[in-house]
Amino acid sequence: MKTSLFILLIFLSLPLLATAQEEPDKTLVADSANLILNKLETGALSGNVKVVQDPRLTSILRKQYEYNRSTGVRGWRILIYKGRDMSKANQSKAGFEEAFSQLSLPVSVEYNEPDFSTMVGSFRTKEDAYRYKQMLIVRFPQAYLVQARITME
Repeated sequence: MKTSLFILLIFLSLPLLATAQEEPDKTLVADSANLILNKLETGALSGNVKVVQDPRLTSILRKQYEYNRSTGVRGWRILIYKGRDMSKANQSKAGFEEAFSQLSLPVSVEYNEPDFSTMVGSFRTKEDAYRYKQMLIVRFPQAYLVQARITME
């Protein structure tokens, strides 16, 4: 009985001994992480990075950039008027410029046969366009989002 109790105590104390041996390693890891974080925060790390790439890659990227600049990219605009009356399209443009001049959004009247459209903004994402649409909905309740080619500025 005494031997089984002794063996049981030894068996139960093994995890405690293993944990005691691991403690110095944890502090070493914590000190190392602290050292690295301090160097990152103070900007004490120095080094050089050399990028090796085919020069044709830069040429291809430049051509793609110029093409997107000239033809535009897929984006979103807010349509505040669509109809056959050009004067109403121009009135909606003037009304937008009067009420929302502080937003500095581009506004244009476009003619796509047989309708005139008054378009506002040039947004890369639908989320950005939606945010602005929520502001415009007070004055233009019929406004909605449309996909369009937008030019990069």
